[in-house]
Amino acid sequence: MLHKLFAGCGVCLFSVLIALPVSAQEVATLVLRDGQRPSGELIDLNARGFTLRVNGQDLAFPANDVAAVEFAGGAPPAEAQVRIDTGHSLIVLRSGELIDGRLVDIGGTHPLRLTVDTPSGHRDFASSDVAQVYLDAPRSADAQAADEAEDAAIAGAIIVRGNQPWTDSGVRVRKGDRIAFSGTGDIMIAEHASSGVAGSPVVTSPTSRYPVRTSPVGTLIARIGNSAPFAIGPNTQPMTMPGAGQLFLGVNDDNFADNSGTYAVIVTR
Repeated sequence: MLHKLFAGCGVCLFSVLIALPVSAQEVATLVLRDGQRPSGELIDLNARGFTLRVNGQDLAFPANDVAAVEFAGGAPPAEAQVRIDTGHSLIVLRSGELIDGRLVDIGGTHPLRLTVDTPSGHRDFASSDVAQVYLDAPRSADAQAADEAEDAAIAGAIIVRGNQPWTDSGVRVRKGDRIAFSGTGDIMIAEHASSGVAGSPVVTSPTSRYPVRTSPVGTLIARIGNSAPFAIGPNTQPMTMPGAGQLFLGVNDDNFADNSGTYAVIVTR
């Protein structure tokens, strides 16, 4: 009798263990670019794309066909929608926080582990904390050609004149882009004072209102659109762009009438 009881319990336990991997996967909806919205157990993300288990059958969806992954329904916040409309990828957490980044891997079962490539490096999120994942739109042939032409233009030096506040670089950047600058040259920032791209601490006036108050006068600086300027100086290491828009280069000074000379700056994506 005991032998039969233990045998019966073993069968039940084995059945439960077999059923667990199937029932433990996370349910999600894939929002396809053609408008379809298949729902099922989200199994994996790999080179083939997303794997979704629908009615016991594993279906593969190429990543370029997927616009978003929804773990919770609802419209994205207005700020998120602006980024989505401009082709950015981001994660919307259930708390409402927005995470800039691209989904690169899915692991685990319930909750799933979502690995996101963010501007500060890879971060893992539990699917139970995520509302939606928005993937960047695939680039059209025209957009790719425009990017290639822009990258070719970047290879040449941009001339930054010392007697004007800002020079349009002709380059558009996206938030999170890694951009390197290499500047050379000499600018006369006063009648008897010159500066290289690192600036001239000796003639920096503490009472002057330079665009970047923490950097010496004459420092090579930049800004994106109308956002706050930031220092480049002699740094040649790639810098993470803090925003999206047109890139401007300039000289850290508050009086350009007595300036002369130029910097030559090579910008590399």
